[in-house]
Amino acid sequence: MTGPGEDPYKVEAGADKRLFVSMLIRDIELIPAVIDLVDNSVDGARATSPGNLSKHSIELTVLPERFEIKDDCGGIDLNIARHYAFRFGRPKDYDGVEGSVGQFGVGMKRALFKLGNNFEVESRTSSTAFSLPVNVSDWLEDENSDWQFKMSSVDEKYNPAEGGVGTTIRVSELHETVREDFANSRIGSQLKEQLRLRHQSILSQGLKMTLNGEVLRPSSQALLSGAEFSPINRRFVVTVDGGDVLVRIVAGIAASGSNENADDGDAEEFKGGNDAGWWIFCNDRLLIFADRTSLTGWGDPAPAYHPQYRRFRGYVYLSASKPDLLPWNTTKTGVDQDSRVWRRVQSEIKVSLGQVVSALNRLKNERESGEDLDETPISAALSKAKPVPLDDLPSQSALHAPSPRRLPRPIPRRRSTQKVQYDVELDRYREVFDLTDATSAADVGRRTFDYFYEREVEE
Repeated sequence: MTGPGEDPYKVEAGADKRLFVSMLIRDIELIPAVIDLVDNSVDGARATSPGNLSKHSIELTVLPERFEIKDDCGGIDLNIARHYAFRFGRPKDYDGVEGSVGQFGVGMKRALFKLGNNFEVESRTSSTAFSLPVNVSDWLEDENSDWQFKMSSVDEKYNPAEGGVGTTIRVSELHETVREDFANSRIGSQLKEQLRLRHQSILSQGLKMTLNGEVLRPSSQALLSGAEFSPINRRFVVTVDGGDVLVRIVAGIAASGSNENADDGDAEEFKGGNDAGWWIFCNDRLLIFADRTSLTGWGDPAPAYHPQYRRFRGYVYLSASKPDLLPWNTTKTGVDQDSRVWRRVQSEIKVSLGQVVSALNRLKNERESGEDLDETPISAALSKAKPVPLDDLPSQSALHAPSPRRLPRPIPRRRSTQKVQYDVELDRYREVFDLTDATSAADVGRRTFDYFYEREVEE
């Protein structure tokens, strides 16, 4: 029976906090969770100083007993904090930062729940400041159906001259598995490398990032380019409902290493060429690193990856003012293969891959032929090319490489023999076979032909 004032047609469909949180953090691993928090700081820097990220810094402290990320990237506006930043999911009326990495409105909360039981967010902008502490266990026990956090301090007339601007997030009471991972030096090295890789474009633009006091340097990318050989470097626009996605594809050949000829054997056992493959970026955030699977055309339609292709490098940059147009998943570790944008880009990736793989196949054939450089055009062109940073490469819609060397057409040789073939009765054949001491039917034929020739032609 319905109670007084209850809607008899209403069915409860609310979410349970504990179930929601436990399921939410299963979708993401520890290192991507940390990088999600860095993404928020990067978005703040972009919103505060578009085009000049060198003004900003992000400091991470990752220890077994505590986690902290501190930035000077503009802070979180008090109104945004109250109504948008801490909601689970992005409301329709919130536009966010143009060209941002954040999209779904779950990254920061999911990362904080993943790390520990207590977290505090302090933020200061040019006019407001606040502090928000959360004890996750207490929040989960609160049966209030309105999922709210409560700030501990608010300053609606903040003077940035007193403490600057930026955001600091501290997490304590780390989960046991998180403490164990943060105490593991191998996990620390992986986090360092992932931060360098995932945000290499941002670091290259001047933003300073430190991990436990160590400054992180961007990894540099370059491809061979010269007068006779230059990589693909093309731009195009994919238009979908809601806006445009700008795409840049760069694909070519990297400088050779010390193991130039080590291209035999099982590709899975080969230890060189770790950077070979496709690198996919969305709004300057690395999504996929050195992919060598069918996702980017390897094995379909190009050959499956093999060590002979270890010098291949391909880079895809997708950018959009609205991040929901980009084909990334919620953890920013893969692509949405059902995206219309991705399907268009994927087809262009496959075309570019085919051109470079063809050049690498020619390079291998020339190397194995043992001929002089003058007779091996692509080898000669690459020997003259120099490593050029990606941003300095010339625009090139297709791979520029010398045409394959045309070999002279062989002169057909005049035949000097003629095959003779006929059937005879088996009994007669056996009699001749025995009389001639032949070893085969062909031998019988040659002997009988010679017998006739000697008596009827030569005489």
